[in-house]
Amino acid sequence: MEYYENYPRSLVAFNWLFALVGLVVGLMVLAQVGTWAWMGYLGLYFLDMAAVLAFACPRCYYYGKSCGMGYGKLSALVFKKGAEDEFHKAASHKVAGILMLITFPLPILGGIAALIMGFSLYRLLLFLALIGLTVAGFVTRPRLVCGHCKQAESGRCMMSPQKKE
Repeated sequence: MEYYENYPRSLVAFNWLFALVGLVVGLMVLAQVGTWAWMGYLGLYFLDMAAVLAFACPRCYYYGKSCGMGYGKLSALVFKKGAEDEFHKAASHKVAGILMLITFPLPILGGIAALIMGFSLYRLLLFLALIGLTVAGFVTRPRLVCGHCKQAESGRCMMSPQKKE
């Protein structure tokens, strides 16, 4: 397996585009529930991203480099480098992970709620698009991102498909 020192710009751009499309579709799904739902989700999403950039990225091998999402370079603009051996161990990093676990399923739950509140073909198609994007992300991410990550090579990332023995 080839581990990237810096991820190719094309892959970073693809991941950003994929994430942006997922965010927009998630917001459209939550808009079917109400303004409070999409606005609350967007606020939580930005809080989660800030936590990742502040607490996870500074401890990552890719701090100051181009990771699969490009966050390493972005984080280095604002935050000081942390200890790499604390990656996934520090309490603040765990807070970022918990926020991610809370944020991730909200559009799916909102889509189910919207369909229960009042079925329409538009709501169903939005929900199916969201599910399709979610499945596509779970299928492609291990191969495109995690499978080439130096964090996986070092055994520090719990999401990696392989760990160093």
